[in-house]
Amino acid sequence: MNESLKSITDWLNAHKRQTVMIRKQELEDTDQTRITLEDVEYKPSTPTIDEYTEGDSLILHGSGAVVNEQGDIPLPQSTYQIYVDGLKYAEVQDQQLSMETERAKYEIFIQS
Repeated sequence: MNESLKSITDWLNAHKRQTVMIRKQELEDTDQTRITLEDVEYKPSTPTIDEYTEGDSLILHGSGAVVNEQGDIPLPQSTYQIYVDGLKYAEVQDQQLSMETERAKYEIFIQS
């Protein structure tokens, strides 16, 4: 695990039992998810039988919901997955973190 990924994981672990808002921007689409963080798991990529890999990821465990104009939609498995392959940038502050991967940009902040 590289230093940037370690600082992200440390920040998330320091905010367990708190509610965080995740804003993910991928191409022209922006999604928001709220989750009460219970645990953080690093999952390295593992090739499947057809050699397809999903890539390294952080799994955030906790109850939460996708937030949109029609109302909140509960997370189906009480998890939120962030693919961290190709981590380009990470900035950790007291109340928020920002990161960019090959797939998306994320802003995660403590919800008060």
